[in-house]
Amino acid sequence: MGKARFLTPIFMFIAGTIVAIQLITAVTTNVPSTHLFPETMSTTLGTDISTIMAIALPILVIEYVLFAVPIAVVILLITKVVKSARYEMNIMDIGREFGGTQIIRRAAAPALFSVASAQMFSGIIRDYLFGPNFDPLTLGTEIAPLFNASLSLMGALLFVPIALLLFMPTWVLNDAGVVTHLKTDNLQMRHCPDTQGVGRWIANMLGGYALLAFPITMFVSQFYNPIILPIMSGVQFGQTELIYQTTLALLWTIGLPFFVMAYMLPMVMFNEAMQSRSTVRILKLARRLGAKMVRKEKIQEIKRLSYTYDEGQKGTVELYAAAREQEIVSTQKSIKAKREKQKKGNTKSKGKKKPAPKKKDSSKKSTKKKPKNIPKKKPKKK
Repeated sequence: MGKARFLTPIFMFIAGTIVAIQLITAVTTNVPSTHLFPETMSTTLGTDISTIMAIALPILVIEYVLFAVPIAVVILLITKVVKSARYEMNIMDIGREFGGTQIIRRAAAPALFSVASAQMFSGIIRDYLFGPNFDPLTLGTEIAPLFNASLSLMGALLFVPIALLLFMPTWVLNDAGVVTHLKTDNLQMRHCPDTQGVGRWIANMLGGYALLAFPITMFVSQFYNPIILPIMSGVQFGQTELIYQTTLALLWTIGLPFFVMAYMLPMVMFNEAMQSRSTVRILKLARRLGAKMVRKEKIQEIKRLSYTYDEGQKGTVELYAAAREQEIVSTQKSIKAKREKQKKGNTKSKGKKKPAPKKKDSSKKSTKKKPKNIPKKKPKKK
């Protein structure tokens, strides 16, 4: 894994951050600052947001160093307790390749989480940043339609530390290869083989919330409140204005997560730099919890259904043959393979040692009679 894989994420981070700052500056040029910083350092709300974005990056690095591995350890312990009845926890030998595309994809779920969560508190964020009596129309007819998109972006950037605090431990667990899989006894039941990374289990729950909440919250903030609700209240939009606002809302609904993703990419790249150290710490704990090293099982196509068909057990093979309107025909080769498999299974299932042959007791006298001493004949004298 070379350093060239970081070129695309770095370019996306620089371009996305510049565009995001320009958008925020365009909306907040005439808005006074929040007094978080001295007036000599920041004079407008736009410079406040830009300063917070610059300060947040080293804070996120400290957050990773202090909390990523400890939270991952807590998740590992909870998973061990919750899933111990049906699942085993082991360490799978996974590949080490992780290119630029995978780095960008890793930032997608936390970006959606930040945008969706920020929309739920958009009213509080708006009152804090702009004041309760702020009217977007004071920005001008050209800038006013950008207000909702800019507010969503600023709120999402404020939620980035919370999202990364939840998702960074899942990155550490996924990179370590710690998985849970069904125990051997449970594989005989009508249940699909379930092998899943411990980090993926948590990330799927957080990502499921983000995928569900993101379209709902964006529809409310970008379409319902600025367009649909005024029309229902009797406000009349011109055709050109309606098309402009609808197109702008659609573009920002699609493009807004990419700006948040771009801002998160430095933390994903930092995780790649720290990956070896964090993996070793997680694997040490997993070994103490009883995890063993396992390898991935190959998935192969069943070319002859008769090889796996068992008349005593109703399996998916029989239903698959019925779906294809195909008859399972056992050949001599398949019958022989089944018998050999059954013999191996029987020898393993018995597990009993044969009794050792009894030794003859030497103390007992033999029942055979010994022949008596016969006197030798003397030679005749001549």
